[in-house]
Amino acid sequence: MSTKITQILLVGTLVLTLAACGTGPKTTSVPNPVETQVVANTPEAGDLVISNTSAFVDKYGSYRVVGMLVNKTNDVLTGIKLTLEIIDSSGNSLLKENGNPVPGVIFQPMLKTLAPGEGSPFEYSYDTANGIPASYKVTITALQSGDTRRANLTAENVQIIDNGAGWYYLTGDLVNKGTVWARVNCLAGAILDASNNVLSADQTITFTTILAPAGDPSGGDRTPFEINFPNPGGSSTPNWNLYWDTDVIDNANVFPVTTNITNGYVDQYGAQHIVGWVTNHSSQALTSLVVAGLYNQAGFALDASSSNLAIPLNAGEAIPFSVSTFGNVDNNPAQAAQVRTFSAQVDPGNTSLPDYEYVELAASGETIQKDGATWTINGSIANTSNQQLSSATVVVAVMDAQKNMVAMESAAIFPSGHAIDEGETDPYSISINLDPSVDSSGFTTTTTVIGEVSK
Repeated sequence: MSTKITQILLVGTLVLTLAACGTGPKTTSVPNPVETQVVANTPEAGDLVISNTSAFVDKYGSYRVVGMLVNKTNDVLTGIKLTLEIIDSSGNSLLKENGNPVPGVIFQPMLKTLAPGEGSPFEYSYDTANGIPASYKVTITALQSGDTRRANLTAENVQIIDNGAGWYYLTGDLVNKGTVWARVNCLAGAILDASNNVLSADQTITFTTILAPAGDPSGGDRTPFEINFPNPGGSSTPNWNLYWDTDVIDNANVFPVTTNITNGYVDQYGAQHIVGWVTNHSSQALTSLVVAGLYNQAGFALDASSSNLAIPLNAGEAIPFSVSTFGNVDNNPAQAAQVRTFSAQVDPGNTSLPDYEYVELAASGETIQKDGATWTINGSIANTSNQQLSSATVVVAVMDAQKNMVAMESAAIFPSGHAIDEGETDPYSISINLDPSVDSSGFTTTTTVIGEVSK
């Protein structure tokens, strides 16, 4: 399997904080499907309107109310809040807060900001173990004026996959076509009926939030993404749409960091792993997040996932990363068989200075138990820092005979009391699933331990 290595060099030191996108709570149970009577507000031209709503019970028993919100004003709108009422056949509210009935719940659409003419899907999941709905009503509760300068983004090579287990996966690449940097605040997807009404929708955080200008030689102008949402029923492949909330960034300066993939493999459980190194070319320690994509022969993104770096990046140094848990490919052998190349990139929007002090520690008494393609590394760490620690993180990298990293995992150690005291020793155990098709007889391990100083 070939490797598509993405090295992204990002210059400067601006730290960008992203506001969270709105979403409803996710709950599941296993009741019987129900039919509901829809009660919707009547849109008025020129307003922020709810253009359509629907409800369904997914395969796992959650009652999901979905719909579309459209900004028909001439203003940029933000701070949007929706209220949902769910009523039983006797006219009583089924919604509860702290065990007590409430007339409605407030939630947000999937996009934070809507420019004139833009729309956002919304979704709320209700646990029908609390009662069977007879009707629902969604109304607009609050909004305020805002501002935005939209970036020029497009989606490429998008595919929608029904995994046969009650879920759709919408994957592809989001690409900055503009001449300036772009920030992606929110990204959502939906499937639609023939009249473009929303049938099912959700948002994702699996994407790179800061994109370089178009044509960036390192590939920093694009990001893979993955959005999943339940199948509302129906046998045909539905229409789909993507929705994003973006802003341009003038004179963006970000930290200089590169990634280098060293291995991509599938373990004995069918899980895909992308591993490699992240190198900090700045003069300051950093924390960061890596976004990885899996691609087929034609260059279509089959899946995406992300992972925070387990430990901080010291100035001028490299640390290992591992990205796994690919929701589509790991659970769909037909999709997994199509994977040919990989990408990995640091997200500038999630790269910043550590907000805590840390110390380097050492591991001792390490042993390796080998059970086929699963290695279990056991050892202990001692707090030799002369400071109390709130936690410690152990990172184990597996190297082949040529000293190339082939796998990596980490584990966090937390105190049983207030802190890990000075001189305290704690055990650790880390299991690493290797590629079962590779001879691991010449493999070795290296271990790094970082302790977080208590505040």
